[in-house]
Parts: sequence; C-alpha cells; structure tokens
Amino acid sequence: WTLLLFFIFDALFQCVAAVAPDGEQAMTMATPWLVVFMLFNGVVVTKATAPVFLRWVFVISPTSYALQAIVLRMTESSGGENNFYVKSMGFQSGQDMQGIAVILCMTILLRLLHVLALRFLNNIQK
Repeated sequence: WTLLLFFIFDALFQCVAAVAPDGEQAMTMATPWLVVFMLFNGVVVTKATAPVFLRWVFVISPTSYALQAIVLRMTESSGGENNFYVKSMGFQSGQDMQGIAVILCMTILLRLLHVLALRFLNNIQK
C-alpha cells in the first residue's frame, strides 16, 4: 500500500508542478489536495462520523483505502481483538481491489494530465 500511495502522490505533485508557473504556486495548489486526502483517511475523519454530504470523499481518497487495508490486516492477525475499533471507524473488508483500482486509475489520469500540462502550458521545446 505504501508503494501505491507513493505512485498516486508522486503523480499528483508532478501534475501540480507541471500546471503551476513556479514552485511557490505549485505548493499552494497541492496543499488542498494533500489536506483533503490526509483528513479523510478514515482515522482523522471516519466514515462513521463524516457528514453524509462528504462521504463521497472516502471513495476517492487513496489514504483511506490504504489505512483501511492495513488496519483490517492487523486486526485479523491479532485474532480480532480490536473489532470495536474497526467498527467505530467504519472500516469494511473486501474493498482492497476497489482501492487498488481507484489508486491506479487516479495515477494514470494524473500522469496523463501531467504530460498534457507539460506539453501545452509550459512551452517545452526540443
């Protein structure tokens, strides 16, 4: 999961860097995305406590899928002692493939946008 998170955030930051005219604006543009993905990771804001109109963010949050998979795997290996914690966080098993698919699709989309931004917004010449 760590490698998948690396891929998605690397693609996100490269896409933002390609769109932004300078480094300062790139950091400013990347911060909201990073904050949203970090807040909606399933621990800071949980699926159980999130307002209904914001629950869609968990569907696109790569950190939510990663933390859910890691916590569920750790709970299984501990013999299910922490089932209260898992239930209170709103974690659901069986979403690993959906998470992998979402992360890979977002990575590919961001890489494509990165290339298009480099091509059309930055006037790169050979």
